[in-house]
Amino acid sequence: MIRRQLTQQEIDDYFQSASKGEHGTTEQQLPPFDFRRLDRIAKSQLSALHFLHESFVRTLTSSLSVYLRSYVTGNLISVEQLQYADFSDSLPSPTCMVYLSMKPFEGDCVVEINQTLLAPILDSMLGGSGKIKTVLDREITDVEADLLEGLFRIVTHDLTETWKPVVAIDFAVDTFETNPQLSSRIARNEAVVAIAMELHVNETIGMLNLAIPSITLKMMRHNFEQQWAVQKTQSPETEAALKKRLVRDLMVPVDCELRGSSIRLRDLLDVEVGDVVDLGTTCDGGVTLAVSGTPKFRAWLDIAGMKLAARIEGLEKTTAA
Repeated sequence: MIRRQLTQQEIDDYFQSASKGEHGTTEQQLPPFDFRRLDRIAKSQLSALHFLHESFVRTLTSSLSVYLRSYVTGNLISVEQLQYADFSDSLPSPTCMVYLSMKPFEGDCVVEINQTLLAPILDSMLGGSGKIKTVLDREITDVEADLLEGLFRIVTHDLTETWKPVVAIDFAVDTFETNPQLSSRIARNEAVVAIAMELHVNETIGMLNLAIPSITLKMMRHNFEQQWAVQKTQSPETEAALKKRLVRDLMVPVDCELRGSSIRLRDLLDVEVGDVVDLGTTCDGGVTLAVSGTPKFRAWLDIAGMKLAARIEGLEKTTAA
């Protein structure tokens, strides 16, 4: 084997050719690694959060309907991961935003209610109809903040109850905020899960937004996995068997009825105490056995002393076998 020493020019030419592609063009550089993605959560946990907050919307709209004495409906719009800067920059300013503590976990989550909903909500709380069309384009006053604190207590209560099957979190109102872009409670480069919900208060439509730090949700991953495992072990066959077992102990009313007779309406209106009504037929012991008011069986009456029993002879003709 013949060996020779490469010149410096040959070495430089080799590295230059190695850094080029097949057609002589420089290969595309790999994108830089984003260390902020380390706190992003799995898609399976996102799906669980979507299901969880669908239940929260149903509970909250029921609670607000009673609290505001108004017709309140809503639905979940989206559950997505993004930086807190993107979330806060998408919010109007001024707005009504509240930081919620999440004991026993550190950190805060954020709840924001669009200005479009504040006027009908405040109007309902002050005894009005809640059908006001005014849109607040200013910061809320201290009096309005005190009134809205009761509303947010309902939000935190329903959040706490919704999260109980997964993990016990005590959501509580901490502080109000009106300018989300200037807030520093959550770092702008921190990843959050943004949950967007649409609320209908009478004829007014607006958004209710919730942002939870992803790093806090990652600490609950084990709880979500346990909850998913419990739901997975409950097969449809098991659930059907449980329902069947529960149904067996239900009590239903059973009545004996003598059917087939008729009476004129004018005669029925003239009936008085002591009158005898001619049923137009003879009772030979055959009656209809009705379950919860629905005729089910053809039966025969048996009387023994002070006891009355019905012996089933077969299905009623109008009842499917």
